[in-house]
Amino acid sequence: MTRALLFGVLASVLIAYSFWVYTRVELRVAAGRWLAGVRALALVVVLLLLFNPRLPVGDGAGAPARWVLLDASLSMTATGVDGSSAWDQALERADALASDGWRVVGFGDNDLDDASFETVPSRMESRLSPALAAAAESGAREVRVLTDGRLEDGVAVRSALEALPVELSAEVFGEAASHAGIARFHVPDLSRADGTPVAELEVFGEDAGDSIYVEILEEGQPVAMVAAVAPSAGLRTATSVALPTPTAAGRVRYTARLVHDGQPSGGLDGFSADDEAVAFANVGFEEGGLVVVSLRPDWEPRYLMPVLGEVTGLGASGYLRAGPDRYLPMGRAAERGGVVDSATVRRAASGATLLVVHGLHENAEGWIQTVVSGPGRRIAFPGDPRAASLLGVEAEGPQAGEWYVSPDVPTSPIAGALAGAALDGLPPLSRLLVPTTPVVPPLQLQLRGAGAPESAFVLSARSEGRAAIVLASGFWRWAMRDDGSETYRRLWSGVAGWLLTDRGMAAAEPRPVRWVVARGEPIEWRMPVDTSRVRIRVELGDSVVRDTLVAGGAAVALEALPPSPYRYAVLTATGDTLGSGRFDVASTTLEMLPRRDTSVLQGAAGVATRGDAPAGSPLRTMPWPYLLVITLLCGEWIARRRSGLR
Repeated sequence: MTRALLFGVLASVLIAYSFWVYTRVELRVAAGRWLAGVRALALVVVLLLLFNPRLPVGDGAGAPARWVLLDASLSMTATGVDGSSAWDQALERADALASDGWRVVGFGDNDLDDASFETVPSRMESRLSPALAAAAESGAREVRVLTDGRLEDGVAVRSALEALPVELSAEVFGEAASHAGIARFHVPDLSRADGTPVAELEVFGEDAGDSIYVEILEEGQPVAMVAAVAPSAGLRTATSVALPTPTAAGRVRYTARLVHDGQPSGGLDGFSADDEAVAFANVGFEEGGLVVVSLRPDWEPRYLMPVLGEVTGLGASGYLRAGPDRYLPMGRAAERGGVVDSATVRRAASGATLLVVHGLHENAEGWIQTVVSGPGRRIAFPGDPRAASLLGVEAEGPQAGEWYVSPDVPTSPIAGALAGAALDGLPPLSRLLVPTTPVVPPLQLQLRGAGAPESAFVLSARSEGRAAIVLASGFWRWAMRDDGSETYRRLWSGVAGWLLTDRGMAAAEPRPVRWVVARGEPIEWRMPVDTSRVRIRVELGDSVVRDTLVAGGAAVALEALPPSPYRYAVLTATGDTLGSGRFDVASTTLEMLPRRDTSVLQGAAGVATRGDAPAGSPLRTMPWPYLLVITLLCGEWIARRRSGLR
C-alpha cells in the first residue's frame, strides 16, 4: 500500500511537471497539451521501471519460475577421500532438476552463465548475492542453490534474503577435509647482486595440523624451507624466510610450493591449485624506481639522487662509471656492494620509472645512447651538442664563463615550484650549451649576470616520454650552500613532478605489464610508441599458444591463458626481435580460503523471504516498456520540431 501511494504521488508530480513545462515555459503551440501528455506518459513508464512491479503475464502467471543456482567456482573441484568432488555431485543433481523443468544457471562472480554446468568450473570467486538479485530480477520465485558452502559474501547474502521476494532452498555438497594453500608469495628486488632477499609468505588452511611446510626454489633448485604455524579456518598466517644470494643477476624466478613428508604435496589435500606460487625478483637492479647513471662523475649525483628520491618517493639507486664495463654503485660503503658490469646497469636503466644520465657525451657506450634516447622519463646532463641531439635538442658550445640565474622566472611547468625561491646570490653555473633553435626557457641564465638570457635547460614533451635536458653544469654548488639548498630542492622537485605527471608514456621495451599474471586475467602488454605493427608470439614448451599481430603504442591485452610458465617474443614485420623473455600465469587462488559456512543457506532453506509476493514477471524483464519509452521520446522530439519548438 505504501509503495502504491508513493508511486501515485511521484507520478502526479511528473505529470504536473510535464504540463507546467509546456504551458508556462515553452512557447504556446496548438499541440502543446498533446506533447505534455506524451512526455508525462514517458516519465510515468520510467517511474514504473524504477518501481519494477510484477505483471501477471509470462512464466509468472502459472507455476512459479524455478531457478537452480549452480556454484561454478574453482573450489567445487576439490576432491574428497573417496575421490569424488562437490562438482560431480552437484552436476548430477543439477541435471536431475533440469529434467524437471528447473532453469540451471552457473554463478561465481558477477556474471551468470546458463552453460556453466556443461563445462569444468573455473570461476575465481564464490559470490551468491549477485546471482540471487539477478534471479529475482528475472522473475524467479523459487531458487535452489547447489554449492560447497564456501561463499565469500555471507553478509551480502543475508541482506539479499531479507529484501528479495524469492523462496530459497540449498543443497551443500562435498565434505570438510584437511587442506592447506599459499595465499601470497613475494620476493623483493635486489639492487645488489650479492644481496640476500627475504621472501614473504602467507599461508592458509583448514585442519592442516600444527604447521604448514613450504619449500622455496630458485630457478627450479631448492634453496630454503620454512614452517608456518597453521592458522584457523578462514584466516592466514604470514611468515618470512631469508634466501641465499642468487646464483645470477637479472630477473630470477622463485617458486614456493607446499611439501608433505619432505615431498611436494601434489594435491594430497584434494585441491592442488593453491599448492604452488611464483614470484620474480630483479637481482642487481630495482625495477620501477629512480636510477642515476653518471658517466663522468662529479659532485652532482651526490646531491641530486637523494633529493629526487625524497621528492618522488621512488626507490633510488645510482651508478658511477669507473672504467670500461665497470660501474660503482652509489650509497654507503656498507650497502652499495662491489663493482657491477654494464649489463646490470643497463637492466636497471631500462626498467627505471625515472632515469637520470649525468655526463652524457658523444663517445658514450652505444647502449646508454639507445636507452637515453628511447621511451621513458629522462633527465639528461649532456656535455656536448651531439649528446644533446640524442634527446632532440640542437645546441652549440659549451660556452665557458660564469652564468648567473636571472631572478625573473618565466612562465613554464615548473614556475610554481620556483615561486618565492631566492634566486639572487646563487653560485654561477658553467659550461652552458646554447640552443640553436627557439625554446621556452624554464629558467634563464645570463653571462656574468648581465648578458642576453639563455635557457638553463629544456623541458621536452616527447612522444616517447617527457625529458628534461640540462644545458648547464654546476647545480651542485647550490646544494652545498645553506642559502641555496632549498632552491636546489625546489628546482628538481618541479622538474620531477612535471616528468612524473606524464601518464601517456610507453614502455622502453615491449613486455608484459606483470611478470606473474593472475589466473583468469587477460595478459596486458606495454608497447613502444614508435612501433607501427608488431607480432607477439607466446610459447609453452615447444608449442606456440598465441601468435598475434597488434598495433604498437596501443593498449594490448591478450586472452587469458591456463596457469603455466610461458616464454614470449615480440617481433617486427621483418622478423627482428624487439623484446623477449618469460612470464607466468599463476595457479594460485583463494577459493579454499573461506571456511565452509552453511548457516546462512540452511537458515533460509524453505522460507519465503518476503512473504506472499505477487505472482508474475517483473516489468524490467519485458522489452515493451523500453520500446515504449523510446517511441514516446522520439515521437515528442519529432512533434516538437514540426510545431516549431527546439
